[in-house]
Amino acid sequence: MNFSVLQSTPTFVVTIILFALIVIFYVVGHRLRSKAIKKNLTEATIDFGGINGMLLGLLGLILAFTFSMSNSRFDTRRQLIIEEANAIGTVILRTDIYPDSVRQLLRKNLKEYVEARIAFCQADLNIEKLTEHYLHADQVGKKIWAIAATYARTDDRATLNSQLIPALNNMIDITTTRRAAGEATIPNSIMYFLFILCLSMSFLLGYDNKTKIDWIVVVGFALMLSTTLFMIIDLDRPRSGLITMDVPIQKMVELRDMFMDK
Repeated sequence: MNFSVLQSTPTFVVTIILFALIVIFYVVGHRLRSKAIKKNLTEATIDFGGINGMLLGLLGLILAFTFSMSNSRFDTRRQLIIEEANAIGTVILRTDIYPDSVRQLLRKNLKEYVEARIAFCQADLNIEKLTEHYLHADQVGKKIWAIAATYARTDDRATLNSQLIPALNNMIDITTTRRAAGEATIPNSIMYFLFILCLSMSFLLGYDNKTKIDWIVVVGFALMLSTTLFMIIDLDRPRSGLITMDVPIQKMVELRDMFMDK
């Protein structure tokens, strides 16, 4: 699994940097306007109200767009975890229709598979552990498939094979779907454009201010804007931050109970 520099940087760090830059750009814009007024330059009389209004509208539109994208991806990832838990649970239940020798072998490997998938879910942004657990689960999944395929060749009872094989195929396939969904974050180009738009807006608001800086307003504006960006970034990173996948992952953990007293 691959994560860009932006995706790997902690959300709090990104938010704090953005907060500081928003305040700095506002102050720089205000000081440049103050110098222009003192020097009686022509640009000191220009009214930027119309431009600022247009940019604020554009900023609001982009914020809503990116929030919708991150929320949609978050819902997709959460749903896929639940679907995977259901798929694994179905395979575990359907092993009960097989003879004990095959059933015990399947369940032994399924238990190892479940542990590998749980470890994958709980690895956060540790790339090494994510790759290790993903590959381990993939190997165990192939082993389970080989066991089922071997039995299907030696026993032609279609009822048994038609029950387990499709469920097993679904269980294996959904891991690829989950991985793709996990890597499908908001494109960095959109996020960088949003950051640039926020800083440009802050600069122009500061430049349009002809009076003294009201720090309560400036800090409040920077805080609300950076907090909104924090929520967008945090939603787009289900493996870190405040908004996590702990609740749907619990459905995976509960699969352990299916191996008890068996």
